[in-house]
Amino acid sequence: MDLKMLISISRPRFWLYTAGPYLLGYTASSASLYDLMSPAFLGTLIYFMIPANFYLYGINDLFDRDTDILNPKKGSKEVLSLSVGVKVLVLVIASSLLISLLALIFLQGLSRIFLGIFVALSTIYSAPPIRLKSKALLDSYSNALYAMPLLVGYAQNTNNVPGIDILIASISWSAAMHAFSAIPDIEYDKKAGLRTVATLLGWRGALLFCAANWGVASIVAVWRDILLLPSLIYPLIPVYILVRGGDVEKIYWRFPLINSTMGFLAFIYIIYKKGFLAVL
Repeated sequence: MDLKMLISISRPRFWLYTAGPYLLGYTASSASLYDLMSPAFLGTLIYFMIPANFYLYGINDLFDRDTDILNPKKGSKEVLSLSVGVKVLVLVIASSLLISLLALIFLQGLSRIFLGIFVALSTIYSAPPIRLKSKALLDSYSNALYAMPLLVGYAQNTNNVPGIDILIASISWSAAMHAFSAIPDIEYDKKAGLRTVATLLGWRGALLFCAANWGVASIVAVWRDILLLPSLIYPLIPVYILVRGGDVEKIYWRFPLINSTMGFLAFIYIIYKKGFLAVL
């Protein structure tokens, strides 16, 4: 196995889906921009950038070997688990789990609890006997695991949570993102016997589910700050597809760019509101 295939297990295009929320949560609770230079922050950021994704997707690939072969995106857009091999996947999972356990020892208080939830949800999402990815609705809402890095970062500085409305918005946003990703896989997941939110609700129902959950997240954001109106782009995407039609899969693969851009703007806005730009 070459290095490129090994790295592809961690889905590099999705690295910011875990590292980005952590950056936002940590920055929102920081006292100064210098906090972003602390070893604790940098170490945890690297963890959520790489080892966390090796664990999350390594587990996914190990237990999806029987179903991945039915999905054409495996082997083209994403690595085909059968081409990786069980031994390599087990080694990747064991190594990244060890790093996760070290991170759990290092963190304290609520940040440790939230990281524990992240590791637990990453495991039971794909691994039997629970395997939440085959339980419609739970598959989407268990993607709250992507909100955990934000909570870890926020709790590292405050040992607190950012607010129940932020929790609801984060879980709703993550559930919608998962459901949108499941829509292109409806046909293949049905063949594989997976009961996902998209196979349960169908193409139209899943898009409505996305619009509703992204809508909740956007309402919370705008309620907190009217300048967060650009967040409405998320519920408008499924609404546009429902009204005008569109290739969900093609749009889905543009989400890493959309999310990275929105996350970067959110980061700039946070450091602006906290007055950190004045020290630059």
